[in-house]
Amino acid sequence: MIRRHRTGLLVALLAFVAGRCLVPMDETDLFFNLRLGEMILQTGRVPRTNVLSFTWPHHPDVNLAWIFQIFLALVHRLGGIPATVVLKTVLVLTTIAVLWRVALRRGAHPAITALVLALAAWAAEPRFVERPHLVTFVGISLTLLALERAEAGRPRALWMLVPAGLIWANANSCLFLAPSLLLLYAAGAWLDGQVPAARRAALVALALLPFIFLTPSGLGAVGYIVNHFRMPSLRPLQEYRTAIWPLDGPFFLLAAALLLILVIPGPRPMRALIPALALALLGSRRIRFVAEFALVAGPAIAAVATQRLQSLRLAPRLTLVHVHPVAAWSVMALLAGLTLTPRMAQSRAGEPWFDLSLERELVPLAAIRFTERHGLRDRMYNDLEVGSYLTWDGWPTYQVFQDPRINGYPAEFHAILRRPDLTRTEWQGLLDRFAVTAALITYPGVNPRAALFDPARWALVHRSREALVFSRRLPARAPLLAAEELPLTFRYSAESGLETLPLEAQPPGGQDGAVSPCEWSRRLGDFFLESGDPSGAWRWYGRALQNDDASGKSCLTAGKRLRLERASGALALRLGDLPKAVEIYRRLPDPESRANLGFALLQLHRSAEALQEFDAVLRLQPDSAEATLGRGLALDRLRRDPEAAAALRRFLDLAPAHLAAPQARARLEALLRRR
Repeated sequence: MIRRHRTGLLVALLAFVAGRCLVPMDETDLFFNLRLGEMILQTGRVPRTNVLSFTWPHHPDVNLAWIFQIFLALVHRLGGIPATVVLKTVLVLTTIAVLWRVALRRGAHPAITALVLALAAWAAEPRFVERPHLVTFVGISLTLLALERAEAGRPRALWMLVPAGLIWANANSCLFLAPSLLLLYAAGAWLDGQVPAARRAALVALALLPFIFLTPSGLGAVGYIVNHFRMPSLRPLQEYRTAIWPLDGPFFLLAAALLLILVIPGPRPMRALIPALALALLGSRRIRFVAEFALVAGPAIAAVATQRLQSLRLAPRLTLVHVHPVAAWSVMALLAGLTLTPRMAQSRAGEPWFDLSLERELVPLAAIRFTERHGLRDRMYNDLEVGSYLTWDGWPTYQVFQDPRINGYPAEFHAILRRPDLTRTEWQGLLDRFAVTAALITYPGVNPRAALFDPARWALVHRSREALVFSRRLPARAPLLAAEELPLTFRYSAESGLETLPLEAQPPGGQDGAVSPCEWSRRLGDFFLESGDPSGAWRWYGRALQNDDASGKSCLTAGKRLRLERASGALALRLGDLPKAVEIYRRLPDPESRANLGFALLQLHRSAEALQEFDAVLRLQPDSAEATLGRGLALDRLRRDPEAAAALRRFLDLAPAHLAAPQARARLEALLRRR
């Protein structure tokens, strides 16, 4: 294949991979790594205990990534979150470029290599995140290249892995993969009859083993590595689940390709295939290792697939690898299409081609700011993932309940938090043990933790699509509860998921709080209205107004009472109780209410009275589109066609895009025809 085609394929491949990396940052683990990197830069030492947590501040914290954390913090200082995304992209592209070189050295066709490595990148994409394992990706690719160079009689790069192991061991916990891959390669080389290569790889593997322990954590690295394999029993995290079809489709496609080249007759370089097969098995049991499998399997599949396809003669003296222009341009066009299509779709949707900022819904920033404004962060429960961000945003003023550094917390802690059958009493016991007085619950639509907060002890004070915030019922928190408490609790079951339930009676622990009965009823009405239950909203708004009238002194502010009466009038209209709507709106002097009164009167066929209300509004607000529309409809009912037509024209001039504009145009046309 001529050089420019090979270069074009490499560029197309790297562009495809870069497109998968240059996306908004959506990895929460970035934040605790940034915090630890900053701490090391500021103090000159690696923390040995879990100083970021108030639950277990003296528990040993095994840190096998401190070099990466320092570098990450320095990059963040230079360019913030976008710079960390660029760093990730550079490390991933370096990995793919080295694997490209490995595949070509093994005799792989460049077009096949580009396709297979693109599939490998797709399979590894979930792990293309801003975390220390990026160092291992580069390390694996360099290990494979060093083995290829050693086979060509240049073993120096292979022996250079030994001193490089010191950096690798202190930049990521997965150095153990290097001696593992080398020993698997050695076994395959022995089967291939390449005994010197097997012996050399085994010696380098043995020389690397001690470096696993040459970290500030020493022998603590053993427990850290073991936890990679016992994690589901310690804490069931997403990245330690088994592979599932079709969720992990690219992994299964790559594994199928590996099995296919094994069953098709032909040479089988076991020194390349055995490491890939071992990692395929590991990745199937722990998807955390799917990326490592993809990186090792990519060059092996490309090389063996090329060998198999070379045996398919299309004509005398013609093999597939000789049809280089067609193969090259076809693959380049495919990769270019896969790269550009998502960007073009973003552009059509009004989004930028490249957005390297924080993923918008990654962190519940509004809820976190709420906790800070109201003094709730000091002893606050938080879910695991958001704990990483909280270590970054707030330390040392605040510490966290937990964060994703699983090894920084004892097994007894995880034994409680992993249980799906906790009762409210058991949950309260855990929170009391650590003097927790507030809680931040993320993913509120599905998080069963929300159902564990007893409303007699806890008040829900913030609720959004991103998070819930609970406050302990403490005397000092009475003003907060008076202003913010929501009359809701939650129930969870495996069958129905998380359900939001109204607290129709104030909890016993909340009656000494400052939420008045009429305000409690108003907030219940808000909940029913938000939930799409106008009858419930009508009932509780009515109780709120009754309680306010019966209290002797108003427990609703003038503004809240006005909004409540407006909402009650709107609900009466919605429920078809027109006389009640008229009764409510007659008490309200503001222009909006008088316009609504006019529409209620129109529906009662009291057109003359309705016209009076619309005219009154227009004297105060001559450009009111709603009142102008109502006036036109009332005049139409009164058979005052010229005036009705003029009013409807005026309405369409004021609000041509109004929801009622089509109806107004149709009515205007009917009036003109009638004339």
